[in-house]
Amino acid sequence: MPDINELEDKMKVVMKDLKACVEMSIQIRKENPEAKKRIDKYWEAFLSHFLDYVKRREKESGEALLKGISPTKLLKFW
Repeated sequence: MPDINELEDKMKVVMKDLKACVEMSIQIRKENPEAKKRIDKYWEAFLSHFLDYVKRREKESGEALLKGISPTKLLKFW
């Protein structure tokens, strides 16, 4: 059974990988303006898939993972 420290370690690894994806996306967009739409689609697909998965698993498990997250904090990024 996983523990809280294992979760924290896994999330740190994922965050590091996501930061690398952001940096790569920025660099590619600067070097290849034609790739902008393609990169936008990658990010849209990734975020949509991730949020869809979280919502589906919330329904299946009965655990509201996103319930404790402030929508106000998230909306400040848009």
